[in-house]
Amino acid sequence: MGQVNLFADIKDKVVLVTGGYGYLGSAISEILADYGAVVYVGGRNILKFNEKFKNNDSIKFIELDVSDMESIELSFQRIFEKEKKIDVLINNAYFGAANHPEKLTSDEWRMGMEGGVNQYFDMIKTSIPYIKKSKFGKIINIASMYGVVVPDLAIYNGREEFLNPANYGTSKAAIIHLTKYYAMYLSKYQINVNTISPGPFPSKEVQKDIEFVQRLKDKTKLKRIGEPDDLKGVILLLASNSSNYITGQNISVDGGWTL
Repeated sequence: MGQVNLFADIKDKVVLVTGGYGYLGSAISEILADYGAVVYVGGRNILKFNEKFKNNDSIKFIELDVSDMESIELSFQRIFEKEKKIDVLINNAYFGAANHPEKLTSDEWRMGMEGGVNQYFDMIKTSIPYIKKSKFGKIINIASMYGVVVPDLAIYNGREEFLNPANYGTSKAAIIHLTKYYAMYLSKYQINVNTISPGPFPSKEVQKDIEFVQRLKDKTKLKRIGEPDDLKGVILLLASNSSNYITGQNISVDGGWTL
């Protein structure tokens, strides 16, 4: 018997990925394109997009500012007009404001919530009329292990100013609940809604701090940090029909940190 490609149905699916040219977003976009999806990366900086994907015709740029409802609505309209369908939405973009836990202002708090969860709501709500037309629609929300557990101050050697701010983890926890809510509601349309919560995936710049990265490794059960490729399998699963009976779930990809 020949091998069965569990993810063959991804071919020709139309996928919108926000923040899709970033450190983790680029891996998400690339693996879907590798399996034949038509991938639209929503963002504001076409130069960064071109630097990342200039040799990949399967990945297309769509101008999208997730903080602007008019921009969100227009991006969906443009994709649908061109492709006649939208099958998968992956919410991955983030913007916010950070500060010391005792100095975080009300405005900074609200900006973190706006960029952490409110724009996910805007993207989901706008996507529904389009994804309802897909036979097996999927919405995948990227959250964080800090939506499940709080940061460990010891990792930062007591330097509180470097802690993930309270608005970050709170918004990620809200995403997990938002996922469950829309998984409940959209089930009548056979739309699956799930969350992925990455653990320690420090950027290349952060990885220059060898001692800090070692402390991250020590917190995981697998004793290593995550690499962008570690997200590819779960993205393929949740974007494909292999996950048609999985909805409302939060899948932690964290090396066992939250055990």
